[in-house]
Amino acid sequence: MIQRQQEILLKTNYHEISLLPGRPIYEYELDILNSTPELIQAALKQFRPQILEMLRNYMSIDNKIYSPKIIDGIEKARSKTLGTIQNHEEAEQIVSIKLIDRLSENHLSKNQIIARLIKQVVRNQFQMVSIGKIGSKLFWSQRAAKQQENNLEIWPGVECIYQPSTIQNFKPKLIIDCAFRILRYRSVLEELIQFKQNLDIVIGQIVMTTYNKKFYQISGIELKMSPKSTFQNQNGEAITFEQYYSSKYNQKIESNQPLLKAIVKGKRDQNQKEIFLIPSLCQMTGLTDEMRNDFNAMKKISEITKPSAEIRMRTAQDFIQQLQNTKIINKKDNTQKEVLNEWGLEIKKDCISIQAQRLDPGNMLMGRDLKLNLGDYKTNLDRQTQTQMYQTPQQQLMLAIFYNVNSGKQSLTSFLENFKLACGEFQFNAFYQPKVIEMQQDREEELERLLQDLKVFADQKQIKVNFLLFLLPGQKKKARLYKACKRISMAKFGCASQVIIEKTLSRNTRSIVNKILIQLNAKIGGTPWALDGIPDIFANKPTMICGVDIFTKIGRKSQLAFCSTINRNFSRYYSQVLTSGEFCSHLQQCLKAALIAFKQELQVYPKNVIIYRDGVGDGQQAAVLGTELPQYKQALKELELNDVSLTLVICNKRVSAKFYTGGQGRAENPPPGTIIDNKIITNEEAIKFYLISQLSRQGTVTPTLYKVLYSDLQGVEQSIKIMTFKLCWLFYNFTGSIKIPAPVRYAHCLCNFIGDNYDDKDKIKFLPQSDLIHQKVLFYI
Repeated sequence: MIQRQQEILLKTNYHEISLLPGRPIYEYELDILNSTPELIQAALKQFRPQILEMLRNYMSIDNKIYSPKIIDGIEKARSKTLGTIQNHEEAEQIVSIKLIDRLSENHLSKNQIIARLIKQVVRNQFQMVSIGKIGSKLFWSQRAAKQQENNLEIWPGVECIYQPSTIQNFKPKLIIDCAFRILRYRSVLEELIQFKQNLDIVIGQIVMTTYNKKFYQISGIELKMSPKSTFQNQNGEAITFEQYYSSKYNQKIESNQPLLKAIVKGKRDQNQKEIFLIPSLCQMTGLTDEMRNDFNAMKKISEITKPSAEIRMRTAQDFIQQLQNTKIINKKDNTQKEVLNEWGLEIKKDCISIQAQRLDPGNMLMGRDLKLNLGDYKTNLDRQTQTQMYQTPQQQLMLAIFYNVNSGKQSLTSFLENFKLACGEFQFNAFYQPKVIEMQQDREEELERLLQDLKVFADQKQIKVNFLLFLLPGQKKKARLYKACKRISMAKFGCASQVIIEKTLSRNTRSIVNKILIQLNAKIGGTPWALDGIPDIFANKPTMICGVDIFTKIGRKSQLAFCSTINRNFSRYYSQVLTSGEFCSHLQQCLKAALIAFKQELQVYPKNVIIYRDGVGDGQQAAVLGTELPQYKQALKELELNDVSLTLVICNKRVSAKFYTGGQGRAENPPPGTIIDNKIITNEEAIKFYLISQLSRQGTVTPTLYKVLYSDLQGVEQSIKIMTFKLCWLFYNFTGSIKIPAPVRYAHCLCNFIGDNYDDKDKIKFLPQSDLIHQKVLFYI
């Protein structure tokens, strides 16, 4: 099938960096008879004052010296004597500085010089607070937007990332975007006092030390330590934390408080070390769940943290001007120099504009051959998907509904009325008449007793409970019995479940019930909708698509989720989860089990396997290729599937790139389906592209970055792009396209669902029984 696409012009947040023509850079070296790298290093250190006096401004890279200045009276290949130095045999050696040449236009050292200069000026933004690796995020604390009513303030700032050029004749770039840091008017000590029954609530949180404005992630709480505990200072003397903060920062500390643990990296990312912080001197950052659930608070916060494209571009231009004008002070003679201007380095204020392509999303397929045009802005998916779904289970299933008799009568009545109407409108006949069960108390013991009674009833009637629905008081995912409901459903009944908070049914009930019905269908093995326009290479051959994600959180056990499709519509999944351990050593078994599950369903092994691996940054790609890919290949080999084509795609949501429509009018978010694969931006020859798959009406949309790390298929770059976009429409918890392909999102949902709730102390573990896994349903959405 031919995929329609259109060309669109985009602006970016990439700014070219160049050395101005006519502003040469000169290369020098130290000339020493029988020199060694160690001797050169020693000479560079010894003769630094003389070199600085001759050149005023220089840097040394790989024992070479670079400067925008030529030494007075020196010619190419000629030297000037600096003095003498003792070699390792204590013999005196003459040291001279020799001019090698002017650097050519494409000299490799130019990239290093530019990187060093950018790093230098970024580090010298002393009026800003630096956060992240090499100060990649900088904030203007003095420009804080204070929101007293929300008990917080928001620091505006920028994220500034240097991208060297890896392709010949391409210039290096600076990626600049707005950044924000939310600080709550609340110390960690106040947080600990409020939540004294659950001190672990602060573990994993980012805090700021008020005395020097540095940020740390809390890794633990040391209850046996207090400010009266001692440590060794730099002089090797024992000193209490109380004394240290009093003498160095003039801070008086309440002694009756525990200490916080944080892990920090040494200089140049060497050994990690553990440090201890004082709770009363640490300020909480970020949003609480209560704030996130407060519509008015979030609206006011979003007005600042989600700026328009124009504001982002203007902020970038202002910051570039700030960098260009940065003066660095020489501490010895107190002189100032504009580093970038002296070297002839220019950061372009105007952003790079590029051509991109927009893919046609095609049609969403519903029941009764209904097609919804996803490319038509008039299509209202929320409303138009409230009809017969693409596919529903043919057999009737048993549904049990639990509700709290003291608080949930009205919610139950409202739900049952609307559920009946919705089932009629959707022509959804998958359930028998629901069995309604009353809960007298909001207690786990009561819930377990009632569920046990239900199990006995079902066993006596020789029927299986296929779905459990719970109407609970409380807040979303914070309801007292949420975890118990999910755990018992998975582990004891081996069935999917749905928790509905009573107050969500107090308004827009019909619309909410319609959405719940779509979820229920996905959770019992149905297909709410499918898509047309799947690339021929994947539509005409059995194709299995997998999503892999790993959950990691301080204080929690890590989880790996491996979700793989088992039908031709890519709507049903075989979902596996692994708890802790060396996950990369289990991927072989995961893929092998997925292939077998695919064959059980379709009576044939797939011919194509596409694996989307989430959360892989540039530094982790080699590990994925070296450890994970061989396991996938071994799984195919063990099943003797030599004719199966394997494709491994990594996706990364945490990117700094931004793109805006680049016409004459106002800069807006690009439409869903926009693909950016221009090598000026991707900076690689490999198959690598940004995809904007979701619609964003507020702020600016963040794209997702994809890279094909490996593929047995040839000439499928466009097919992979189209397939990736199509998969973003197949997440059944939202009627629209999402930021990442559905298999990856399902893997993310599964590992987070287990990871957030799993506890070794639980008698019944928060894990699905094998029967539920083999039902191949989306029980975790």
